[in-house]
Amino acid sequence: MNKFLVVLVGAALSASTASAADMVAAPIAGSTYDWSGFYVGGHVGFANGDITATDVTEPNGGFFTDAVPAGTEGFDFNKGAVAGGIHAGAQWQWGQWVLGGEATWTATGIKKTITSPYFPDSDTESAKISNYATVVGRVGYAFDRVLIYAKAGYAGGKVDFRARDNDALVTYEKNEWQNGYALGAGIDYALTNNLSLGVDYTHVDLGHKTSTGNNVFDDGTLGANPETYRTKAKVDAVMARLTYKFGMGQ
Repeated sequence: MNKFLVVLVGAALSASTASAADMVAAPIAGSTYDWSGFYVGGHVGFANGDITATDVTEPNGGFFTDAVPAGTEGFDFNKGAVAGGIHAGAQWQWGQWVLGGEATWTATGIKKTITSPYFPDSDTESAKISNYATVVGRVGYAFDRVLIYAKAGYAGGKVDFRARDNDALVTYEKNEWQNGYALGAGIDYALTNNLSLGVDYTHVDLGHKTSTGNNVFDDGTLGANPETYRTKAKVDAVMARLTYKFGMGQ
């Protein structure tokens, strides 16, 4: 993230210098680009997901092992994948400051399956972040057709976790929406009065959630011991964005 912010600042300073040079060379009244307006667009890029699932069942859950204390048996999943989605928002410009809000929805290919370190001969675990959404406020600073911004707000996403005993043919599964927050920054360049191209970094923390589920056999019957897992999930995503603005200004 630090390297990304350095790139943004460098790009902004370069844009500022170029813009100032243009104004000195050919000062034209009313030539400043106006970022005000409603906008929609699409984004695609790379997302890295980090998921942990911790067994918090006392020692009678179907997947619990007494090799470690209750509440400490867990699994870690780290996976990068292509991601993409849509975004929409509105923003208003005062001088060089640009304030607004934005909503996004992103589908991801973040999915990983591992062998259980506790029962490697029989058990596998899988985790997935299928999609996430954000609703954020944005504050930016414009250098004519270049806009740098920071953002913060709500994030939520669908987090899946599955534990599978391949010998007993028993599965525990949770598939639930988790809530958290989003932080990020980005840079946009206005190609035309309506179309802009940008790069965006977002850190998404989906918090944690505890869920209890039955151990289900392949024939649909339930095992005797339910299982409880607490899942945590985070995503770091870098996206290329193409946006169309329904301008209120130039």
